[in-house]
Amino acid sequence: MKSSIEKEVWRLYNAGNIMEAFEYYATALWHGKEDSMEPFAAWLEDETLVEKAGEKSVCALIAAVLLSIDRCEEAMREHLWALCQNTLDRITTCEDRDDTTDWYVVSCNLHRHQGNFEKALEVILSGIAKGATTSRYTFAGLTYLDLENEEEAEKYIALGYQSDPANAAAYNDLGDYYFGRRRWQEAERCYYNVLKTNHNNDCDWADPSWHFCRFMHDGSLYEREQLALCAAVDSDNERALLLCRMAVYELLVPNVDYLEPSSESIMNLVRNVRDNNNTSGITSCATTCQESASSINAMRLAISEIMGKPAHFTVVANRAQDPPLDKPVHADGIVLWNYADLNTPIPAVSQPSEFIGRLVGRLAATEFSLADWYKNAAAYASEIPSEQSDELYGVMVYPPKQTDSTYPPEDWLSRVQFAAVCILARISLHEIDRICKGQLDWPIIPAFTLAAWLASQEDAYRQWAEDLLNLIAGRISSKNYCFFEYAYTCAASLLPGKEEAYYTELWQWRQSLK
Repeated sequence: MKSSIEKEVWRLYNAGNIMEAFEYYATALWHGKEDSMEPFAAWLEDETLVEKAGEKSVCALIAAVLLSIDRCEEAMREHLWALCQNTLDRITTCEDRDDTTDWYVVSCNLHRHQGNFEKALEVILSGIAKGATTSRYTFAGLTYLDLENEEEAEKYIALGYQSDPANAAAYNDLGDYYFGRRRWQEAERCYYNVLKTNHNNDCDWADPSWHFCRFMHDGSLYEREQLALCAAVDSDNERALLLCRMAVYELLVPNVDYLEPSSESIMNLVRNVRDNNNTSGITSCATTCQESASSINAMRLAISEIMGKPAHFTVVANRAQDPPLDKPVHADGIVLWNYADLNTPIPAVSQPSEFIGRLVGRLAATEFSLADWYKNAAAYASEIPSEQSDELYGVMVYPPKQTDSTYPPEDWLSRVQFAAVCILARISLHEIDRICKGQLDWPIIPAFTLAAWLASQEDAYRQWAEDLLNLIAGRISSKNYCFFEYAYTCAASLLPGKEEAYYTELWQWRQSLK
């Protein structure tokens, strides 16, 4: 049964008010008052549509279809694309127009929607050759963006902007492109071009985006406040509301407010294996540079779980890390692994007792907050006889089994190590020194993070934490990927009493690593 909107649309169409019918139905779809695309399909199936409605109205119709087509099921979407293409092919002469109903723009956009970017570019460049307009320049720029040709994209979008400075909407798209790549200064510049036009609809998107980019560039709380103001002034601005939530998340400190998953290459590999449900697993992989021992251990544990049986797994790296992963910087430094060769770390600690494993696992299974874990770790530490405290290092290599498989093995190993470090710190803070001076492996992250956090809570820990963080900074590689570099930038920002430039530099460093 036709809706009242459909009935009215067909009344207008049959009365010869074709353009009015198109516009009425497109508006209804845009505002969510109607869902069916059947009238569009029926009109486009009419081979006399171009003669009835004229080239401009037909192009406007197809532009409206493309605005709404993503909500369609795949079969209907493919059908409409084909109908749109057939209809456009029947148009032999077209009028130059500087808007989105221009034949070349509509045709380009159709190919973009289908993912045919090379064809879209061919069409729009041929339009520019026949007569350059703002819309043709703009869509050439957007198509170059689709092809990730940033230089040409910027060139054509700028040409469109120069020909009509009041029409800067494409800079929102370019800004979004840089936004998605965390290139905040470039995105900021694009959004500012939109703001200069003072066009309400475009500025509703650009204004909060501009403030967010400025906030992300230097961590300015002023910009965060301005972002919040955008949302407060217009509660219907979904972009502002989303970016407010994102800004709050960015202000959380990784490994203090939440646990940051490892981003080492083989950890990303195992996540892909799991996501693709590859139960055959993998037995080896090649990497550019040596992986940390815990990441190899985590991968082995993860692959074993995916395959449902113990898995033999090897990593083949082309070169060693610099500084080396196996060398402590002090005789008192913790050694968890012996290295048979570059790619084969072998446990240097004994498997812990079931009692110690179960105790650490209890803390690791609780909701994470460094403050809560450190506080609660005191009770766990009190349960451990002094002669068994070294077994906490064994847990970092031999994690206890989870009771309910809540976390992937790689994340569970990280949680266990964090929990063990918190308990060790409650036994003696000297253990934090030993870990930071030991081998370069995952446990150094909770160790130096905890030190920095303690300094943020009590001034008495400040110098001790600064010395440890300086030691860690000196162990960050300048030659290859460093698995703890991002965690260091987060932890170092916790140190109190520094100049503003110090925190800004760390914030920018942190953002660059993302």
